Amino acid sequence: MTAATGAGPRSSGPLTGTEFAELDRLIFEDDDWWAMSGADQAALRHRFVAAAVAHHLEHNADYRRFAEASGFALAELDDPAGLLRVPQFPTRMFKRVEVRSVPARDCDVFKSSGTSGVQSRVWRDEPSLERLAGSLRPEGDIWRTLYGDVDLDDDGEMVHLGPHRHEADGVWISYLMTLVEMFAATRSYVHDGVLRLQDAVRDVGSALADGRFVCVAGPPVFVAELLRHMSDSSQKLSAGDRMAVITGGGWKKDEATRLDPDELRSLAMDTFGLASASQVRDVFNQVELNTAFIECEHHRKHVPPWVEVIVRDPHDLSPVPAGHTGLMSYLDPTARSYPCFLLAEDFGAAETDACPCGRRGTTVDIHRRMRTSSHQGCALRLAETVRTA
Repeated sequence: MTAATGAGPRSSGPLTGTEFAELDRLIFEDDDWWAMSGADQAALRHRFVAAAVAHHLEHNADYRRFAEASGFALAELDDPAGLLRVPQFPTRMFKRVEVRSVPARDCDVFKSSGTSGVQSRVWRDEPSLERLAGSLRPEGDIWRTLYGDVDLDDDGEMVHLGPHRHEADGVWISYLMTLVEMFAATRSYVHDGVLRLQDAVRDVGSALADGRFVCVAGPPVFVAELLRHMSDSSQKLSAGDRMAVITGGGWKKDEATRLDPDELRSLAMDTFGLASASQVRDVFNQVELNTAFIECEHHRKHVPPWVEVIVRDPHDLSPVPAGHTGLMSYLDPTARSYPCFLLAEDFGAAETDACPCGRRGTTVDIHRRMRTSSHQGCALRLAETVRTA
């Protein structure tokens, strides 16, 4: 995945369009997205996606030609069923074409970590970056079940097992994970290509001793490295309910190097002395997608109500029933600077049943990448380029 050519999200001026103004209110002001009924969420998605499709058809000549070649007309979105027919760019299109709906001068460029030598290039303007950050907003109900009533600004410490965005060297997940700075005071522990494990252990222990709530955040491979380092040196903590672990990025390069989420949670509970496995959460995102999907206390990844997830049969791209495995695809209206209507290279499944946590809407389970894909994910690329100390 990637890093930007510039700094993080900046403040933008008012956005135009009734639907986009409502979308921004939902993202930035609503603290409990999943309390609304499934029908209400679907109605919102229909309106938001229809408005975004109209915007990109008007402002992006490549997308307009792609839609025309697909035989798609905007009038099809008068019916919510038309969402299934919205033209979706294969994510590898971002390796070949400059996919952009606003002037380049208004954007930062984010680059994927593809191992084939050809990187995806994703153009994000300020509103797009702000909305991405908004999908991770710490005031949200799904986060409060992680840290409770703790005031993270005053009593929290964020331990980021990755580089600061200025040292990210093209790795998108590093940029994304630096958005945890919204939660609490943050320190990064990858400097000059070295993951400073002992420094992280020391600072976690010190923060806990001071009575602070500690959140360890980073790619699963780096969290595993920290836990193994502590195990090998017989170091354990007794954090109880004063700690959380947030992972983001790829869990496996291939079956031989796969990290098992259950095993990682168990090791984290034992090594950090956590009170519950619910204190370990994962976040899903990819460089082309402009929204993050956050795991709840039951380890199901919840899709914010503005994103339409369509799981498709890989043979004919027809939609598959809920719970069945297929190619993941997304209609994400939050990106103003590029059409975030994506046919991904991941196999997975989506459910719309009630999650045990009580939140309504769609949840996803990402199983694996297409075997023909050479893109191994930026968290894994980062692991190949960083040493430990």
